Amino acid sequence: MYNVFLRYEQSFRHWVDAGFPEINPLSRDYLEHLRRDDVPRHLWRHQREAVYRAVYSYEMLQIKDPLLNIVTGGGKTAIIGAIITWLKLCHDVHKYLILCPNTIVRDRLEDDFADARVFREFEFFPQGTEHYANELGLHLLEAGSTPQGILENGIVLGNIHQLYQSNISGRRNLAFMMNYVDQLAIFNDEAHNTPAEEYDNTLFALSPKCKFRLDTTATPDRADGKTPDTKMIYEYVIADAQSEVPPIIKSVVVYQPKLTSVQLTYTNPDTGERRTVDEMDDEFEKIEKGLTATQWVTDPDPMRKQIGIALDRLEEQKRRADSIGYGMYNSILFVVAICIKDAKAAADMLNDEFHVNTLLVTEESTEDERLLAGIIGKRGKTLAETRKNLERKLGLSKASGLLP
Repeated sequence: MYNVFLRYEQSFRHWVDAGFPEINPLSRDYLEHLRRDDVPRHLWRHQREAVYRAVYSYEMLQIKDPLLNIVTGGGKTAIIGAIITWLKLCHDVHKYLILCPNTIVRDRLEDDFADARVFREFEFFPQGTEHYANELGLHLLEAGSTPQGILENGIVLGNIHQLYQSNISGRRNLAFMMNYVDQLAIFNDEAHNTPAEEYDNTLFALSPKCKFRLDTTATPDRADGKTPDTKMIYEYVIADAQSEVPPIIKSVVVYQPKLTSVQLTYTNPDTGERRTVDEMDDEFEKIEKGLTATQWVTDPDPMRKQIGIALDRLEEQKRRADSIGYGMYNSILFVVAICIKDAKAAADMLNDEFHVNTLLVTEESTEDERLLAGIIGKRGKTLAETRKNLERKLGLSKASGLLP
């Protein structure tokens, strides 16, 4: 995707170095506020850069529909929060629609925007304006919700499908926004990857109300092959994130044990047939292509050795998290199995032999177990915060049953 900002790079850099001249004075003061380092949690350099570019594009170039191409794990949610704050303080926008493609992305956004968490953690609102965070309540577009919440809260979060006119609730939600919302800003967090004509129709219907639109994505090319209808102003890719000190995203390190010490063998419990890893190539190829549901299970001895190696690496990563990551992330062991029976065998061994508390999640798992898996190891999540999130999603009794 073409970066429309390339021609402005030199002028933009001069503008930043000069202290953000020739823009709305309120915007200039806000950008200076983001430069502070005396806050418990501040934006990374590339996050500030993204906000600067969005403001410059809007106020100097009249680009009202920018796109930020930022690597997964690069903190797009905090960027959205910072830009919402700017629009509220400096441009009198008070309604924000955040669109996402699926429930996984929505749950992540819900955690960050519930109770105005992202605004309070980063202290986006300058001293004397903190009370504006109270106007940024969160309304979820979901089954059973009423559109009245759209008016009562500053932020509306939902899957793009929940505004489609092909279903009753979508027509109701879209009509409510068209009839009762004066103006709004739209944030597309990976929602452009929904390949559907209705995606374009929905955003076109909202365009008269939209004062500003921002797309945030790690994959700017749409799933249907079409070019996004927004303008890319920033690229921050995997190589950029890994070159930071400390790295912002994890590097992949592959440990390959000597096959003489870990001879991988598998057994089919239904037939009793036993194979070495060299004899499983055809089976693995079928699994990868989704052509078969395998029943092969790793034999106990090689599984035990593999888990031992993995746990050694886990301890190593814990030390790295403390020394390099300054405790900003938690290390977890994620085990991928070739089938449900194999996964259950690995979970049993981790629990019974290695005494490692293990959560088993498969296609047979309940929604509660999947939800718990999604919040394990999240940076900055204390047990109390995790319990609060679960209580909000599941209710008190279910949350109590999942957590100690």
